[in-house]
Amino acid sequence: MKEVLLGKESLIPEKYDASVLSPISRLDSRIKGGLEDFVKNFEGKDYWTSYETSWLNEQGIPRNKILNISYSSHSKFFIESKSLKLYLYSLNNMKFNSEDAVQELIKGDLDKALKTDVDVELAAKPRKIEEDGVSLDKLEIEKVDPLPNSLVIEPDDQEAIKENLSCGLFRSLCPVTAQPDWATIYISYEGNGIKHDGLLRYLLSYRNHQGFHEECVERIFIDIIKRCRVNELSVRANFLRRGGIEINPVRSTPGYNFSISREIRQ
Repeated sequence: MKEVLLGKESLIPEKYDASVLSPISRLDSRIKGGLEDFVKNFEGKDYWTSYETSWLNEQGIPRNKILNISYSSHSKFFIESKSLKLYLYSLNNMKFNSEDAVQELIKGDLDKALKTDVDVELAAKPRKIEEDGVSLDKLEIEKVDPLPNSLVIEPDDQEAIKENLSCGLFRSLCPVTAQPDWATIYISYEGNGIKHDGLLRYLLSYRNHQGFHEECVERIFIDIIKRCRVNELSVRANFLRRGGIEINPVRSTPGYNFSISREIRQ
């Protein structure tokens, strides 16, 4: 396993270099968070968007596009964000004869690094995703716990409901650099109701939790499943971009169609 580049001073590659791509073991991350035994409870994808993807055409003229990447949550690895940024920078002065050639190269390098099938798309605009859900942001709660506390998540007396919720106040910390990561969390479920105040208190307790985006979403999903009587559940975190890259993990009960998200911010 390569050394993680996050938190370390790194030179921007002057020429194409796929060797900078650094995969991170999902299993190691899940074991550290105590989540490894619950992977069978969900399926999902990690959606990445790079707003700083640029290369040269055959005449040496820059071409810029937005890069959309996605791959399964059951892959053995996920990509380390700084290494992806450096890899994309290494394409900046490389000439290509077509946009398809750029896309094929990126896909091949990511497939190899992550040892899984990666969907890659170059686009003129970011994914447009509709925003929905009842916001929890203005609820009054008595306190916020210093670290994630699943015991404050409680079911209510409502039975057989379908509900879409959102929280735009979520913050966690990068486990390597301790820098803050901000996100809107979207939760869609069917089954017995979930008390909104307890759910908000739980989500806000991540404020000083150090965890990768993917681990945070999986922990939220698992804690809700364990504490509440829901039949179907999806959790999506739309994290604000950092370093030109935005990461949006989604975890759902198998076969459940997740319907909440937001239009990616410009």
